[in-house]
Amino acid sequence: MLLLLAVALANDTTCVACCKAGGLAGCPTTLQVRTEKSATEPLGMGWELQGAWVVACDGSGRFDPSVNLQTDHEPEYGEVLNSSANPLAVHCFTQACALPRGVCIGPASGDGNVGLIGCDDTLPVDQRELAGGGGHAPGNTAMVVVIDGRPIVAEPPSTSASPASPPAVASPYYDTPPAVVPTPRPPEPAPLPAGPVALELPADPPDPCTPAPDAVRAESRKRVGSGDDFRIAGRIAEALKDYRAALTMDKCNGYAWMSIAQVTIDQGRTDLAIRALRNTTRLLPTHPGGWLMMGKAYETFGQKGLAAEAFKKATELAPGNAEAIEGYMRTR
Repeated sequence: MLLLLAVALANDTTCVACCKAGGLAGCPTTLQVRTEKSATEPLGMGWELQGAWVVACDGSGRFDPSVNLQTDHEPEYGEVLNSSANPLAVHCFTQACALPRGVCIGPASGDGNVGLIGCDDTLPVDQRELAGGGGHAPGNTAMVVVIDGRPIVAEPPSTSASPASPPAVASPYYDTPPAVVPTPRPPEPAPLPAGPVALELPADPPDPCTPAPDAVRAESRKRVGSGDDFRIAGRIAEALKDYRAALTMDKCNGYAWMSIAQVTIDQGRTDLAIRALRNTTRLLPTHPGGWLMMGKAYETFGQKGLAAEAFKKATELAPGNAEAIEGYMRTR
């Protein structure tokens, strides 16, 4: 896996950086949307549209009567007119820019066209909603992270009280690589594999380990979350792929190592679990869960002395943890 970072300044610049990371030479940083004031009429084998609402990267917009476009179909109200021509540009806009408050990207049609809809009622937007002003957009510390050839705009978790823009509505449009990367969500349940999967642990983190920038760490944590969803659903190979992606982004992500340890335990590879948990406890020395897992792994492996030390550390960090106390009493 290759991880590329392109530091972007803000909004328009971030959007352009996302497009370039996806392989586009140019990138429009506005969305043109059909509204009730747009005029359409048949033209040959297609349609001509006059006038469109233009949404800027900060979420503001205005109706521009000078917009003139030809399409192969009659656009619907709220349809993003430059979506079919450049789906990656629309993806990067929604990744890096702000939509008007209360407005989301709707599902794609069979032709790949998308529209803006109300986040609450899912109806096509009207001009009143488009004029509502912009929501939150990535700030000056935003970055574009390329994972598996797909650009994602990452930013540090917000510490302000300002509301974030509503999440986009999931649609098949976002499943067309390399245009877009959907926000990780719980996968559909799947049966457990018939036998153990091939396990190969990533390289150990350096010592000392310097964490990645905050924006990249946030994306790394998201990958651990999606990997955990896959693991719970029994999709182990996909879970491991997400955990490795998390460690590619941030070598110091102790939670990724803890999740990898859980996979190896489930697969009966206690030896690999111990190695993963050594990394976990080094990176997360005050996390009682890592020490508790370490104690169990050592106990399973027949190393009672080391198990007792790990259980004791877990009890020191979480004095009321009955499982850690019982483990220490068994192995001391």
